[in-house]
Order: sequence, then structure tokens, then C-alpha cells
Amino acid sequence: MSFKGKVIVLRRLVVGDEDLLVKVYGWGGLMNMLVKEGALPSSRYVSIFEPFNVLELSYRQVGEIILPLDVSKVRYLSYLALESYERYMWMCHLGNFFLRWVRYYDQQLFDLFLFYLSAKVRNTKVFLIRFKLEVLKAMGLYKEELFEEDLRRAVRDIKRGSRLFLERMRLNQQLAEKIERAIEDQLKESF
Repeated sequence: MSFKGKVIVLRRLVVGDEDLLVKVYGWGGLMNMLVKEGALPSSRYVSIFEPFNVLELSYRQVGEIILPLDVSKVRYLSYLALESYERYMWMCHLGNFFLRWVRYYDQQLFDLFLFYLSAKVRNTKVFLIRFKLEVLKAMGLYKEELFEEDLRRAVRDIKRGSRLFLERMRLNQQLAEKIERAIEDQLKESF
């Protein structure tokens, strides 16, 4: 029996000489997908299962592993990472945060992740905090009072600021690290 779904590729690993083990986020939350012969240069999947690509596929499930049967549509976001090292690092930070803290599927989180993966930003420090705050809100974990008093104004500004405001916002490293720690503390309490 086969099913259809949409996933974002987060990570891939060559297993053996020719197979790929791919970590994806989609209809079942975080999932492992085994792509037989996916690492071979002659494979039809050679460029499809790259990190950040969005796939619509048919699959079958065997225990905890998803086996792709056919890929019907691909949105190649992996090519955005080739634009610059900064863009690549931006996308990696988003993916790593998602891998660490998001387990279950939620359409709002899926759309949020796609939006930020596609976004071209220069002030990555501020936009990464904005992304994390929006993930907290989508997960129902955002509470302003959990941030220390000295952080609340900056958090409010980041959360409510326009794109132009956020691109121009200057945030010192110490304040950014304190906000990041407070976000991580909120997430740790929920797990």
C-alpha cells in the first residue's frame, strides 16, 4: 500500500556505497527515509534528496523507515544555499534548530520553515531569533513573561518589527546570546 505526502529534506547521509539515509520533516513529523541507490551518480534521485529541497512523493512505510516510490514534484531550495556561504549557514541554522526542537508535524511550522528557508536576509542574527520566536508561538510555548525584564523590549521589537526594521536593527552579541538561551530554556522545559 502506498501513500502520498510532502516533505522538506533536512539532512542526508550515504549508507553503504550506494544508499542514502535522509532525515525529512513532513506529514509524520521528523522521519527517516531510505533511498535505495540514491547516492549513485546514475540514480534518478541524485540531486533530488539534497538538504532544503521540498518534495511531493509517493511512499510506503516499513516500520520506522519511509521508502520513496516516486517523486512527483521538487522545489529545489538547495540551490539557494549555493548563493553564498552566509546563505548556506543561514539555512543550516534553521535546519539544525528544526532538527533539535521540532518532532511532530504541524502545517503552520512546515509553512514557517519554508518561508524562512526561502527568505533572503542580511541581518541573520536578528532574523534567526525572529524565526525561533515564531516557532515558539506556533508550538504554543511563547510567553513574554518568561524572558527577563532586560530582554523583553528587544524580544518585543524583534517579534513585532517589520522586515525593514529587522534588517536595520543592531543587536549586541551578549543580548542576542541571552535571548537565545531564554528561548532554549523555554523549549527545554516543554520536552
